Amino acid sequence: MRGLLELLAFGGTALVLHLALWPQDETAGVESSGGGGADLATVAASSAAIARQVAEWERPPEPVAPAEIAPPPVVEPPPEALPELAAPEAPIPEAPIPVPDSPALPRLAAPTPPDVELAAPEPPPRPPKPEVKPDPAPEVPEVRQAEADTPRPVERPDRKPAPTPAPQQTARTEASQSSVAQQAQRAVGAGGTARGQAGQASAATRDPGRIASMMAQWGASIRARIQRRVPEGAGRGAALVELTVSAQGTLVAVRVVRSSGDARLDGLALAAVRQAGRFPAAPAALGPGARSFSLEVRSR
Repeated sequence: MRGLLELLAFGGTALVLHLALWPQDETAGVESSGGGGADLATVAASSAAIARQVAEWERPPEPVAPAEIAPPPVVEPPPEALPELAAPEAPIPEAPIPVPDSPALPRLAAPTPPDVELAAPEPPPRPPKPEVKPDPAPEVPEVRQAEADTPRPVERPDRKPAPTPAPQQTARTEASQSSVAQQAQRAVGAGGTARGQAGQASAATRDPGRIASMMAQWGASIRARIQRRVPEGAGRGAALVELTVSAQGTLVAVRVVRSSGDARLDGLALAAVRQAGRFPAAPAALGPGARSFSLEVRSR
């Protein structure tokens, strides 16, 4: 009971103190917007200017007259068709003026070109190739000088003289020598003159061993020149070719007499002979006639 009374006494005292300290508003009247309530709402009559503006605003807009539309352009009618004009008549040509015939000019015969024997052009030289080493033991070419039998060699002086032959044997020996001389003349190569043939036969009859040695040397030089023209790496094979060479070293004819078994190698052998150019000339002692050789061309 005592606590309730104390609560009521102290609560009333606090309420009185709070109300005494609460600030009082000194402005009276209707408050309006503004800081501290300074602005107050006022109602007054409008001025004449404002009345005119309001009347201007409320007046309806004046009607606008539509713009006049321009009339469409007048389309002109197409022009009438032009009258057809008659084609002018072509003038009739007058009679042509006769032209006098001109005299025929004499025809000149074409000059006949003189017969000039042109030398056969030599084949162009092939580019140099690495020199082929000669074989250690070159083969001696087979030389075909004549179709007649080889004359008997001259007897050596150190041998004892043969006994005197009988008259019948002497006649047979002279006839054999005469036959050998005639066959040697017929076997001389093409292109030689009669005087060269006689000289060659006479030289072969006098010293056949010397003639055979010169032919062997000449044939070896020809074979070495041909062998240098054989290309390397073409294949292994050997073709036997027969060629005829004049005394000046010109190739007359060439053919394959024994094939290597490969047509390509045979063609290379013939090409090497033709591309060798001019061969070495024959020794003067052999005479002007052409000679035939059988040479073996090897390919590696």
